[in-house]
Amino acid sequence: MRQAVLLCLAMVLILAPLGAHAEGIREQRPNLVFGEIGGKAIIFSAGYERYLNNQFGLGVGGIGWGASGGGIGLFPIYVAFVPGGDVHSIYLSAGITYFAGSDNWDSSWSDWLGTFSAGYHFQSEGGFFVRPTMNLLYRGDGFVVIPGIALGGCF
Repeated sequence: MRQAVLLCLAMVLILAPLGAHAEGIREQRPNLVFGEIGGKAIIFSAGYERYLNNQFGLGVGGIGWGASGGGIGLFPIYVAFVPGGDVHSIYLSAGITYFAGSDNWDSSWSDWLGTFSAGYHFQSEGGFFVRPTMNLLYRGDGFVVIPGIALGGCF
């Protein structure tokens, strides 16, 4: 009898962690809305990320401005990976930035830039997050490294 009780207790202790799954912070609040200085859109952008689980998310951003002589727009699209813990983690992302503009309203140009970002991700349980990053933007003929910082909220 004693062995049966100990065996049952051991099974509960071994199997309990398999049944218990604590939701991560990005599963509780999967939507991130932010402003970013520098980063994937070079100067400034607004962005949105949606996390599919606690580690992987998809993101988009954009900024555009114009004047009487033309305009310009930058639109990052990327996959994000946050492999660490809930509140503090490494942040990695890879994607593309669509870069389009016009010198005047009669002629226009566009290009695609590859992007890779690495940095630190802090996300509080209260809904605030901050993410300083280093961002590599590249084309076939070269690359540039741009620091960035994103500040925003999650819900």
